[in-house]
Amino acid sequence: MMTSISSLLSDARSFVGLSLEELRRIIGEGAEAVSGDEYGKMEDLTSIEGQPAFPGTIYLENGTVALVRIGREALREYRTEELQAQHGTNMLRLRSRAGKLANLWVSAEQGIAYSAQGETIHFIEVFRPRTQQEYQAQIYWDPGPFIR
Repeated sequence: MMTSISSLLSDARSFVGLSLEELRRIIGEGAEAVSGDEYGKMEDLTSIEGQPAFPGTIYLENGTVALVRIGREALREYRTEELQAQHGTNMLRLRSRAGKLANLWVSAEQGIAYSAQGETIHFIEVFRPRTQQEYQAQIYWDPGPFIR
């Protein structure tokens, strides 16, 4: 049975702010942590992915979960209308690194951003709520022009 998108996002939100030790108690000791990773404008992160307990990548900054990214594979069965129903349609639109026609929809105050093209969701980011300006200064990386 497919997990609801609400449940998936709730799990991701529950990780934000946890220490590596607290996170390992939830997802299991076998999850391998890789240091020196990057995400957007964030550098020197520790990332954890590929664990069976959660279908995403968890990024820790200074020993604390700062961002959770859920990728396309885990989102195949979901549609943007489910996210819009939960988070509204009044989100800021930015360019997405997922492709020329994709948009990144951001509600920094709710701690969520997602990349989509039509009804297809490419990825979701869950993070500590912040202002839009903080999101763009601390996390968002503009992909620049797409060249064919």
